[in-house]
Amino acid sequence: MKRASRMALLAALGLAGCTADYAKVGNAPVQLIIAAISPNPMSSEVLLGGSICADFATLAVANRAKNPNVTVPQVPQAIIVNRYEVSYYRSDGRAQQGVDVPYSISGALTASFDAKTSGTDDVTIEVVRRQAKLEPPLIQLRTDGGGGQALIVTMFAKVTLYGQTIAGQNVTASGNMQIDFADYVDEGSGCPPPPGN
Repeated sequence: MKRASRMALLAALGLAGCTADYAKVGNAPVQLIIAAISPNPMSSEVLLGGSICADFATLAVANRAKNPNVTVPQVPQAIIVNRYEVSYYRSDGRAQQGVDVPYSISGALTASFDAKTSGTDDVTIEVVRRQAKLEPPLIQLRTDGGGGQALIVTMFAKVTLYGQTIAGQNVTASGNMQIDFADYVDEGSGCPPPPGN
């Protein structure tokens, strides 16, 4: 093999190794990003004035082209998100569902995100369902007969969005948030409306 040919081959191999990790994920020309989750950390009330309330979080979501040279978004690159999952874990490694952490949940969602070069769009999801507060370990935090074994338990939630581009390519995005569960001192009754309502 001639020296020039060898140099060209080595250069090509070197360039192949310089591809950013995000560009290697999936076959879509765009990537779905959870840029922020709010509130984060979240204070989750296990019993609010006698009511058991769900907790909601707002995700700041972006759709970006993997190729940084693409500045004109195209319709086939728009993403439709159709479901989400939330799983819980703790920093001490304890993660048995229904004992150490609530059961993982999934939910239906319909939201569209156009490919943009900047900015995010908000979508609100339920991150803690009412049912979770009626089961261990969260019910054990209640001071009205639930046990009240701990004042505050800090957990983390991994939120994952699933969707497809208009062209039919699968995309996912994940983000993490902190949730501090407790039976806080509260006033009043009734659950607040979800954000944005």
